[in-house]
Amino acid sequence: MVIGFVLFFVAGVGFGYAAPGNLKLIPFLFPIALALGAMFKDGVQGEILLRLLIALVITGVGIFLGRVLEQRFEPEETAGTA
Repeated sequence: MVIGFVLFFVAGVGFGYAAPGNLKLIPFLFPIALALGAMFKDGVQGEILLRLLIALVITGVGIFLGRVLEQRFEPEETAGTA
């Protein structure tokens, strides 16, 4: 169970750092797709919804940290250089 959350975090950091623009939000689709599959198979359960909420929060934190790393480590562009 924990390894899944770690993978969502790593995906969030990776996309948050490397993906351009709104593509940074793609990792949110991973836990949603897995939760929909589980709900289709087992029905809607509180445990699935709770795990989905936790996964979305962890993914969001990963994306935020990836964006912070991107801003910190990317060279700054100045208007005077071409």
